Formats: sequence, structure tokens, C-alpha cells
Amino acid sequence: MNRFVVPAAIIAIIAAVGVVAYTVGTNQSGKQAATTSVPTPTSNPISETPSPTFEPTTTSKSTASKSQMAENIQAAVQSKNYAALEGYMANDVSVILYATECCGILSPQKATEQMAYLNNGTPPWDFSPSNPIAQKLINTDASNFSGRIIGIASNGMVVSFNLNNENKIDKIFISADYKLIAP
Repeated sequence: MNRFVVPAAIIAIIAAVGVVAYTVGTNQSGKQAATTSVPTPTSNPISETPSPTFEPTTTSKSTASKSQMAENIQAAVQSKNYAALEGYMANDVSVILYATECCGILSPQKATEQMAYLNNGTPPWDFSPSNPIAQKLINTDASNFSGRIIGIASNGMVVSFNLNNENKIDKIFISADYKLIAP
């Protein structure tokens, strides 16, 4: 009987550790999904020159046209100054990081924090509506790309921005690689 007690105790301990680890991991990922799913922007220690700053092309953020919004979005993504877009966002912004559990409905500040994920995109970004990759994405997943401002980095990272009827950003969709959506 003693020869079964030790292996049974070891199995019970391993199972208990597994349950505790799973529970802790689930609780942590639910509470900190916004901070653990996206890399934190850091300065480049190799480069001594500061990043270019982005200034909006309009004086009134609430009256920007769709073409002005497209220019502002493109400039913000290329300069990695996502906070400049906060004033151009709706009060609630749906943010999706494709193939992750992130993010949902966020405030403009939290949405721009999640946009730091775009730092992984290799410039240059192509925001041309006639880009064949953009057209392929629209044909494959119209719900996340049709009628949106689409940017594609040279390494395949993709982002799309939806503008509501007030020309404010209300949806942001990001994928590490367009091939995950439209192979």
C-alpha cells in the first residue's frame, strides 16, 4: 500500500500546482490584457535623433474631413506619435489585435496605448487605397477593411481605421501580418 501513496501524493501535488497556475494566469490575463499583449514603446538607444513630431493638418479636430483624417492617421502611424490621434477618436473605440484576446471597447487614451503594437511594423507604411494587399483584405474580410483607412507596413503588418459619421475613429484593427487574414 505504501508504494501507491508516494506516487499518488506526487500526482496530487502536480495537479494542484497546475490548477493554481491556471487560475492565477487566467486572473492576471483578464486584469492586465492591455499591458501584457502589446510591447511598450521604447526609445531607440542607437539613434540620437528624436522622432519627428506629428502636427494635425486641421485647426479643429472635430471638423476634420475624411481626407484630412487619412492624412493625420498616416502621419501619426509613420511618426509613431499615436497620442496625436486621441482628439480624433470617438469616446469609445473598438480595438482588435488580431489573433489575440486584446482589447475590446477602450477610451481614446487606452486605444492609442494599444497602437504601440504598430511599432513592430517596418516602414514604409503604404496607405494607398489601390494597394493590391488592401484590396485582397477588403475582399477577404470586408467587416474589418471595407470603407476603412488601411495601412500596410513593408513587413506585412496591417492596420485599419474606421471613421464614424462624424469622421472620428471608432474602430482600429491591427494584425501582425496580413497573411493571417488573406493568405
